[in-house]
Amino acid sequence: MSAAPPAPGTDRAQLVEVAAADLPRLVPLFDPDHPNLAFVHAVIDGAIPGRAWAHFRNNAPVSCLIATKAPFCLAAGTMTPAFFTEAATLLAGHGEVQLVHPPGPGTGEWAERAGFTTERRLHFTHMPFTHTPLDFSAPSPLVPDGYTLVRIDAETFSGLDSPMARSIFGTGARYADHAAGFALVKDGRVAADAHGVIGGGLIELGIHTHPDHRRKGLAFVVLAAVSRWGSRRGLRSVMTCHAHKTPSIALARKLGLTEEFSYPIAKATC
Repeated sequence: MSAAPPAPGTDRAQLVEVAAADLPRLVPLFDPDHPNLAFVHAVIDGAIPGRAWAHFRNNAPVSCLIATKAPFCLAAGTMTPAFFTEAATLLAGHGEVQLVHPPGPGTGEWAERAGFTTERRLHFTHMPFTHTPLDFSAPSPLVPDGYTLVRIDAETFSGLDSPMARSIFGTGARYADHAAGFALVKDGRVAADAHGVIGGGLIELGIHTHPDHRRKGLAFVVLAAVSRWGSRRGLRSVMTCHAHKTPSIALARKLGLTEEFSYPIAKATC
């Protein structure tokens, strides 16, 4: 994932909102190795709620910003100082923002001048990339005593403790229709849940464990269930995390995923 060099005359704020019918025009701006490509396709396909803005030149998009309801916001195309400035304006009121943007000379400085702080995340998938998802299968760990593994439906969604899953999908009906999710339930309550955002042939994994049930290996059980579900349907598992999140890194490797690269994000509370 890399940023195109600024073209003459593009260093000015020109992002305009893109109608749902025109969202597929943004796909070519995203490289195949964009770390959150499943989110891009999920918004474009209407699987998760989101909004998009693009800068057009000669009626063709040259850069874009996609904002999900979660902190994840995604940029692609030509990056300029003005892009980051206008992104901060457009995302006002969004709350926590983690803006994934193409790397390139000056992008970190431009982000910081626009009020963001810069960090890095890691991207994991199963390798080699030339293999099909059916060549890969996550482990199948035993369900701990006292817990029951269930597929998350709209009713189970209402009992999730995961703020990330709620922000990504919005409603239980949308989750049931467009996500793959499994939960471990104990005494009628969700102890841990994992979900997969599906799009572009990928399934991006996410996890939440209730504080009362952590350090018991539950995250591994539910994540492995989601990954296996995806592999059986020809989807490539992807997982991302902050570069300093040692437990998440260990979990990705335990699933059999391999770190492909790190990438920059711009963080802010907007």
